[in-house]
Amino acid sequence: MRPFLLAAVALFLLAGCKRPEESTDRPETGHAHHHEGEAEPPSGASYKNGEGVRVEEETKELLGLETIGVAAKPLVRNVQFVVQAFPATRANDPARWQAIGLISKTVVTGVEPGQEVVLRAQDGKTFKGKVKSIGALQDRVDGETEVVVEFPNPTPSSTAINFLHATLSLPASASQTVVPESALLRTAEGTFVYAVNGNAFQRVAVKTGTQADGFVEITEGLLEGDSVVTRPVEILYLVELRATKGGGHSH
Repeated sequence: MRPFLLAAVALFLLAGCKRPEESTDRPETGHAHHHEGEAEPPSGASYKNGEGVRVEEETKELLGLETIGVAAKPLVRNVQFVVQAFPATRANDPARWQAIGLISKTVVTGVEPGQEVVLRAQDGKTFKGKVKSIGALQDRVDGETEVVVEFPNPTPSSTAINFLHATLSLPASASQTVVPESALLRTAEGTFVYAVNGNAFQRVAVKTGTQADGFVEITEGLLEGDSVVTRPVEILYLVELRATKGGGHSH
């Protein structure tokens, strides 16, 4: 959703949370705030601590609010890193080049010699190479593993050292718990999703892993069979913020 549309709809939602002013002619029978069980204004949204954001059906339709069940599926892992390239043979015969880079040990599982690597130069040109070796600096670089890539020199006249962006696509070994990327809410406090909680949507902290094909692996915080909001998570967050930090009521 475009930023100005997001802001406009958010203002509409927040306005929907306001309570009508009490008539001065009405006898006082207690404070004017609505209690549990009383109807919310149409096209509104509200927040209740411990329960989450509640959204009226009319507003759900207006926002195009969508949910999806958390599923398990295999994901192709894309490992991206920067490599430094140089001729692998004599400078006057640079037919073969090598490129060396470091990747985190947390993602090195599955990387093997012979796997294809896509290399991208700073000018946007791409070409292919293969993993020659891994782990030569494993014991010398804390938390990272060396990967050596070998490839034919795409510009035979050049012997200059270049920095390239490398991408390894690794087949998934097993199914992971995943959600669409659009379900994630990234804030300064961490990464969250809005999980379906009865008639409300509750913000839940999650930890993420592999990301590919529009899906993100959830390693902690959700279980297969849960349901989450895929859009518009930003507006639900604005409603919650208004209630908890912006002076609005939280019922």
